[in-house]
Amino acid sequence: PSSSSQRPASTSMARKKVAIEYIASDPTRKATARKRDMGIKKKAGELSVLCGVDTCYIMYREGGASPPEVYPSVPEAMRVIDRFRSMPELDQCKKKMDGEDYVRERIAKIQEQLRRAQRDNRQLETTLLLHDTLVGRRQGLAGVAIEQLVSLGWMAESYVKKVSDCIAYRNMQQQQHAGVQAEPPHYGATVADMEAPPHQQL
Repeated sequence: PSSSSQRPASTSMARKKVAIEYIASDPTRKATARKRDMGIKKKAGELSVLCGVDTCYIMYREGGASPPEVYPSVPEAMRVIDRFRSMPELDQCKKKMDGEDYVRERIAKIQEQLRRAQRDNRQLETTLLLHDTLVGRRQGLAGVAIEQLVSLGWMAESYVKKVSDCIAYRNMQQQQHAGVQAEPPHYGATVADMEAPPHQQL
C-alpha cells in the first residue's frame, strides 16, 4: 500500500462561520453567552499581561436578574473606571466607538478596497490592450475610451524608457569592459536622449 493510504485521516474540521445575529434558542443563546464570556475574560487578561495595560470587563446578563459578570474583580474594575472618568472628556472620546462609528469605519475600509480593486483592474485592462495591439490581435484603437488611450500611452512610454535605460546601461558596461571611460547614463533622460549613447552607436 502507498504511503498516502497509510496516512491517518484528519480529524480536524473547518470551523463553520457563525452568523452574527440574535440566537432565538434560549439554551443555545445562554450557552453561547457563557462561552463567549469566558473567552473575553481570557483575552482581557492576556491583553493586560502582554501590553501592560489596565483592563476590565462588565457584562449584564439577559433580563438583568443576576449580578453582572465583572473581570478581574469589582474593586479592580471600579479602579479602572474611575481612572477613565478622571481623564479629560476629549481624551475619553478619542478612542470611543459606537455601532454607528464601527459601521462607518467598515464602509470606509470597503470603499478603499473597492478603489484599489478598480485601479488594479484598469491597469490589467491597459496591459491587455497594449499586448493585443503589439501582437496584432487588435487592428487599430478605434472605439477605445480617451481615458484608456491616455493610460495606454503612459504605459507604452514607461516600457520604452525602461528598455532605453537597459540599453544605455548595457552600452556603458561594454565600454567599461573595453577600457573606455564612459559617462554614466542619466536614467531620467528621455527616449530620444537614449537613442544614441555617447561614444557608441547602437
